[in-house]
Amino acid sequence: MAVAFVGALSAWARAADPPPQAPAPGVALPAEARPPAPAEAATEPAPPAAGQAQAPDEQRRTEAALKEEMFGVARQLLKDLPNDADAIGLMGTVCSIYGDTAGAVTWWQKGLEIDPRRASAYHAMALVARQKADYPKATELWRRAREINPDLQAMYYPYAEALLEMGKPEEAIAAAEKGLSIRPDDRETCLLLGKTYLQLKEYGKAADSYEKARRLRPDESRSYYGLAAVYARQGQTDKARQYTEQFKKLRDEEDRDRVDKRRSTDTQAQMVKPLSQIRAVAGRLYAAHGKLEKAEEHLRRAAALDPRDKVCRQELVDLYMGTGRKRQALTFLEQLRAIDPKDAVYHLNTGALLAALERFDAAEEAARKAIELAPDLAVAYRSLARILLLRNQRLPEAEALVRKLVELEPAAPNYGLLGEVCARTGNLAGARAALERAMQLDPGNEEFRAAYRRLQGKE
Repeated sequence: MAVAFVGALSAWARAADPPPQAPAPGVALPAEARPPAPAEAATEPAPPAAGQAQAPDEQRRTEAALKEEMFGVARQLLKDLPNDADAIGLMGTVCSIYGDTAGAVTWWQKGLEIDPRRASAYHAMALVARQKADYPKATELWRRAREINPDLQAMYYPYAEALLEMGKPEEAIAAAEKGLSIRPDDRETCLLLGKTYLQLKEYGKAADSYEKARRLRPDESRSYYGLAAVYARQGQTDKARQYTEQFKKLRDEEDRDRVDKRRSTDTQAQMVKPLSQIRAVAGRLYAAHGKLEKAEEHLRRAAALDPRDKVCRQELVDLYMGTGRKRQALTFLEQLRAIDPKDAVYHLNTGALLAALERFDAAEEAARKAIELAPDLAVAYRSLARILLLRNQRLPEAEALVRKLVELEPAAPNYGLLGEVCARTGNLAGARAALERAMQLDPGNEEFRAAYRRLQGKE
């Protein structure tokens, strides 16, 4: 890693708030309207913004171009990676987007011939079976997916829903609970659990599930409807009335929002998001095979199509850092900061890279912003202290920052850093105490021992 003093550039995935993941090849993608991509970032012309008026002929041409681009990506992948099960599965995904479920299933089955342990393919075929109301087939496919990869969280909600349709509420609850154990903030699964417990007349558990869904999204109406039903069944009329009123108010707002969205959404704009995801998956597959130039092309196109997508931008940062192109990496780090300005890690990563580029004023500003947003993020204090040490400025402040660091994270490397900064400020007693603690925590570390010997030579 080019920025040695901060490990934050590899800290994209955080357990408490995982970044959105593009679906694996073999999973049908949603179609969502998105704002227009920045023209300068695109490798090909971006489609018009949602709601932008087009003549019917022009709209048809735009939709046809989007469709051809998506199939073109899939065809080229098959040509370049003919024996890659994920590349084959991606063609199935593209077929499913355009409603060719029979073709999609054929491609997913071909992928399984190469790699029979692709849980995502079984999940995708199960979704097709559920769409046709073939619940026994769907649940059997999900059972096979679960045997291969029990941590495939995306399957548990539709799996539970299909079990409920088959009149198996207890099994539906088990599937839903498994999904929530992997992703506790899955609001749809909370709602489904509430519905299932309500059917079983387990009103306490139903209320708990609906209440959790309400906490996750207080401005969404369905949890209030469920709570109203629970309390009505229990004869608690005042609570039932209260939640019914809240439900009606929120439902009216949602109805207005839906009308506004229909007015502002056109067909070609709905295809931008899945095309962006297909491009991102293609980039990931090319990168896995070491074809970095093609990976970059697809990831940049994905970013251009969806200016709010964080995943493809994170992958571009990784690609550029891995190939030593810091300035290109910085471009996309700055975009990430703009997309989610309240995410401390994006500011931290940007600061680390700016420091590596010797843009110290901007680096310091970014690190301070990270601390402001996340006062308990230990690595942010380490980053800012390192920047001050590199500048050889405000060393007493650097010492205070590292003392906060060891308070938050009393690890050997942090005590080693405290020893270094204390020595720089002339606090030799503090440096000695810090290095002694570092050696206690990591007795085999020769770097700490050498620093301690150098310190003794100064006394």
